[in-house]
Amino acid sequence: MSTPKVAVVIPAHNAEKFIAKTLTSVCQQTFRAIEIIVVDDASTDNTVEVVKTMMADDNRILLKQHTKNQGVAAARNLGTETASAQYVAFVDADDIWLPDKLALQVAFMDKHQAKLGYGSYELVDQSGAKIGQRMISEATLSHKQMLHGNRIGLLTSIVDREVALAHPFPKIRSEDYACWLSILRDGYTAYRCTDKIVARYRKHMASTSANKIQAARWTWQIYRQVEKMNIFQAGYSFCAYAFMALTDRR
Repeated sequence: MSTPKVAVVIPAHNAEKFIAKTLTSVCQQTFRAIEIIVVDDASTDNTVEVVKTMMADDNRILLKQHTKNQGVAAARNLGTETASAQYVAFVDADDIWLPDKLALQVAFMDKHQAKLGYGSYELVDQSGAKIGQRMISEATLSHKQMLHGNRIGLLTSIVDREVALAHPFPKIRSEDYACWLSILRDGYTAYRCTDKIVARYRKHMASTSANKIQAARWTWQIYRQVEKMNIFQAGYSFCAYAFMALTDRR
């Protein structure tokens, strides 16, 4: 195996239904210099067996296991710590990458010496049928812009590993949003590496209104508990977030 340029970190908990498709989309990337780190978070189904079967066909796949369920933040952090590559890219165990995702992003990151990259993605249902898309219009994102709402889909993210190690995922809800804010707060800029769609986000059946209420609650908690905003600063940012949520077409 060639020296990996990108470590792909996949947290998995009871993911036997979709993880083979996710892994296949990663293994079939046109950019080949990768290591694939699956962190099983104490699954009770056949997730580990599925991963081990695929490991037999691709020696770039490495399996790490938690003996107790610790959540996606701990799983992603373990994957980052285990990685040896220059960049770390994250994808959950039910999402899909398009074949050129990493090739496009690595070329951009190398050329611009970027530390955090993102892209646009489709939304699909549980059967994989397209139900929408999220086109990210911003070519760059600052900390101030991201306070108006998370524009970086985890499945499209790619991060310099040293930066990722310095900004681990916190063990809270919307941990990815909190992580991106932490990186940007330190003065980094996030870049849209390509204007093409790079991934497919699997949207599971649930109450849309309930999801929006939960997301709003978690966003408010990040403003107050993570960003340490006072009530007026948090209120201003929350109004901007609410407006974006209302006008966002997903």
